[in-house]
Amino acid sequence: MQHLIHTNNDDIDEKKELKEKVQDETIQKLYHKSEEEKASAIANKHHLPYVDLSLIPVVAETVKLISKEIAQNAGLAVIYKVGKKLQIAVKDPENYETKKALEKIKVEDGMNYSLMVVSEDSLKKAWLSYETSTVTKKFEDQGVTLKKEDLTEFEKGVHNIIDLKKRIAEINTTEIFNIIMAGAIKTKSSDVHIEPNLDYIRLRYRVDGVLQDIVNLPIKASRTIISRVKMLSKMKLNVSDMPQDGHFSINLENKIINIRASILPSSFGESIVMRILSEDSTGLKLDELGFNQYYMEKIEEQLLKPTGMLLVTGPTGSGKTTTLYSFLHRLNQPNIKIITLENPVEYRLEGISQTEIHPDTGLTFAEGLKAVVRQDPDVVMVGEIRDPETAEISIQAALTGHSVLSTLHTNNAAGAIPRLLHLKVSPTLISPSINAVIAQRLVRTLCEHCKEEYAPAQETIDKLKEVISKIPRNSAMVFPKDIKTIYRSSGCSKCNFIGYSGRIGLYEIFTLTQNIEKIILQSTSASEIMAKAREDGMITMQEDGILKAIEGITSLEEIRRVTGEIFVNKA
Repeated sequence: MQHLIHTNNDDIDEKKELKEKVQDETIQKLYHKSEEEKASAIANKHHLPYVDLSLIPVVAETVKLISKEIAQNAGLAVIYKVGKKLQIAVKDPENYETKKALEKIKVEDGMNYSLMVVSEDSLKKAWLSYETSTVTKKFEDQGVTLKKEDLTEFEKGVHNIIDLKKRIAEINTTEIFNIIMAGAIKTKSSDVHIEPNLDYIRLRYRVDGVLQDIVNLPIKASRTIISRVKMLSKMKLNVSDMPQDGHFSINLENKIINIRASILPSSFGESIVMRILSEDSTGLKLDELGFNQYYMEKIEEQLLKPTGMLLVTGPTGSGKTTTLYSFLHRLNQPNIKIITLENPVEYRLEGISQTEIHPDTGLTFAEGLKAVVRQDPDVVMVGEIRDPETAEISIQAALTGHSVLSTLHTNNAAGAIPRLLHLKVSPTLISPSINAVIAQRLVRTLCEHCKEEYAPAQETIDKLKEVISKIPRNSAMVFPKDIKTIYRSSGCSKCNFIGYSGRIGLYEIFTLTQNIEKIILQSTSASEIMAKAREDGMITMQEDGILKAIEGITSLEEIRRVTGEIFVNKA
């Protein structure tokens, strides 16, 4: 009996050794394959999950839980931390230095962990977090001045965020505000965030929609910066316990840059956000926004219609205003009268009558729209439909011979219909008045100077093919025949070592077809409208994004950041 058991154990050991030998040979055969394929094979051998870090968020603070020297020597990176448990990415779980570091984490640091296998490229991407630490410099509390010539001179010497950090380390307090604004303009930031904390002021720029840490300023510099912003924006200097809004402009190399400032009281002082209103984006042509050919044809068709409403939906910061302005540029002809209602008017367009809404004086969107339709316009742009009265008047304008452009805050295109119903618009008026609905998001585009092509693991390719297979074939899109490689961010001086430069739109568009008109009369849900729109050939924003990622315009990581998890089954 013992002999039989011993023999069985030998058989099991032999089978195990044979299996491991086959797995090792498989890994050797993959020597000339992609890093991701090799990582996937190693994960399979050790019964561990394989992860492509291009597809999941990597938080710099979490990576830095282990020193850079230890992490790179041991070939690992901390990806998640929940309480006393870490999730650690490793290249080779059998590596001696890796095992040694993991033992230290468990025994000396008292942390539990689980492992995932990643490629060397993925680890290098995670290790970039060590390079993003902020630069802190002590400044003397002196006054500041804002001179146009200083901004022009500064712009010549700062080419990216790295240069900016070096420059900040050299300046005195009298130049702080100059540096903050000139640096933001040079790095093409959309917003400047100045946030007080207990011991310092945090300066961040929003570049291509993502906040970037720039520097921590000493808390004593707060008074100087706040006073300067208030004076420039014509705010009350002696008020610090109430929100204030204002605006100012900077003349830089014969170009006026408008700044919209907002100050909000917080626990440690007054928080400042300055929106930089660049007119560059308002001059974008339709074919520069990122519409695929199928959607471009739909938009061109809708803009030719003399009546009806074209709605653009999406959250704040999704590029709705830029899209509307591009429509206005296309429609702006000598024989067409265009009037806009905006809150506020951020950019001036030649040849177009623009009216600013002032709710405090009674000039609301609804009241303004009543007056506008008496001005005999051909095209009316309403900045936002946010109440039942504005919705009703806009619908009536679209029904009585006007082309109406406007925006709604909804998560997707199909959600616009339930939103209008919620605003008390009759279902019988929606179909004849709405021509089309566009939903959009903005994603960062890969830097053309440093983006890198790589071969993902086969499972990633299979999942991409599965997503593409579900795109309606009646959308008349051109689909990739095969997927062997995709692209990811890297980072160079041209893109501030971020890996991305500029942004492009992701879109989903549906027109009011007979299919959709029928179910609107039933006051149906957004999901049912979405299903009908899919039958008519609608591509979702995420599908649009995935096709752009396969083309090398953006990355899968960026699509996931903006639209959510990619490979999750959705009802």
